[in-house]
Amino acid sequence: MIFRRFRYVSIFYLLVIIVLTAVGTYIMFNTYFWLTSVWIFIVDVLFISIFLNFIGKEQRKLSHFLVSVNQDDFNPPYTKSFKDLDFNQAFEKLSKVIISLRNEAQINYQYLQTVVNQINTAIVCVDESGKIVLSNSSSNELFKKKALRNINSLSISSENLPHLLNNLKPNEKKLVKIKLDGELFNYSVQLAEFKILTNRFKLFSFQNIQSELEQNELESWQKLTRVMAHEIMNSAIPISNLSGLVSNKLFDENGELLKGINKEQEEDIKEGLNTIESRSKGLVNFVEATRNFTKMPKPDLKEVKIVDLIKRVEILLNSKIIENNIKLSVNIASEDLKILVDKSLIEQVFINLLLNAMDALSDSENPEIKINALKKDDNHLIISIEDNGKGIEESNLENIFVPFFTTKQKGSGIGLSLAKQIMFLHKGNITVKSDSNIGTKFVLSF
Repeated sequence: MIFRRFRYVSIFYLLVIIVLTAVGTYIMFNTYFWLTSVWIFIVDVLFISIFLNFIGKEQRKLSHFLVSVNQDDFNPPYTKSFKDLDFNQAFEKLSKVIISLRNEAQINYQYLQTVVNQINTAIVCVDESGKIVLSNSSSNELFKKKALRNINSLSISSENLPHLLNNLKPNEKKLVKIKLDGELFNYSVQLAEFKILTNRFKLFSFQNIQSELEQNELESWQKLTRVMAHEIMNSAIPISNLSGLVSNKLFDENGELLKGINKEQEEDIKEGLNTIESRSKGLVNFVEATRNFTKMPKPDLKEVKIVDLIKRVEILLNSKIIENNIKLSVNIASEDLKILVDKSLIEQVFINLLLNAMDALSDSENPEIKINALKKDDNHLIISIEDNGKGIEESNLENIFVPFFTTKQKGSGIGLSLAKQIMFLHKGNITVKSDSNIGTKFVLSF
């Protein structure tokens, strides 16, 4: 309403000034009543002065309002300079709107602070300069500070933590050890980036995974111990039994060597000794495999084309594929698709997975293996190897990556374990999905 009144008054003054100016000019130059024109011009100047004063007054009102908003002063200007009721009403309406918006923003901020402080995960938000603009109570407890000022102040818990955070990539997870009261704890750190207007922010989350790691470690050791005990017992018991049998064949109750051993006894002794030798070699091979598993070389990373990598593995296994009448189909999203890997190590992963797939297809009517490679929207490369074989039993799925666990009679049980370890060395992962009598699908994520 105030702006409509201002417009009408301004138009009125302008029209009066224009009319007076036109009339005065006409009388001065076209009649003999020049004195009348002088009075008209005096009145014209008076209206111009009143008009300028009116504009100045409205400008001061607006200026006062803007200054009040800037200073968070929303009291209406009931002074002699501002007796305009329309302006005061407009001021009050705008003030109520601004106060409402401000209160809503404060409520939302308090709500956000309350929610953030209830989270057990430590959260730290920094701006582009490294200044901490938001932190919750969990982060204050973690870093033993009530107020965190900048990212460098986090070095109190871990000297290399600021450097690690500055080099962390969006959505990337890092494992960091943080010292609390003299004890080391494992934390998973993740970064999320976002932008508000022209300002960029980084949000770091610290998740305590100490208990999860300890639980997983304990379960892994339990699985590994069961598998190793099973493998060792499979060799130790026959060796022990056969040793006793051979001993009974060669010596009497007094420990003296028997004489007159017949042909059948000789065969039994020979067969027993051969079996002991065979199982002893198997046990030695098992120990050797254990040693090799713990001595994984550091990857020599080079950029290679996926198509070349798969073709090389296909050539190596081509004769076995043809021999088993297996249909192999390869689908790569782009021939220019490249990956930074240790070629020999990743080839070993492919070979292990393909050999397992071929073994699973031994009783299939139409054996088929599918290899697919594509790059997802988040730039992660996905390579899958899928077969239509007998699948893996659900009870065995959780153990297939455990070292030395195998369902094969002649298997060592380290192929998939090595594949998992190689993928971890490449900062990737390997997962499996399987359904009985439908097939198995291994997915490599880089």
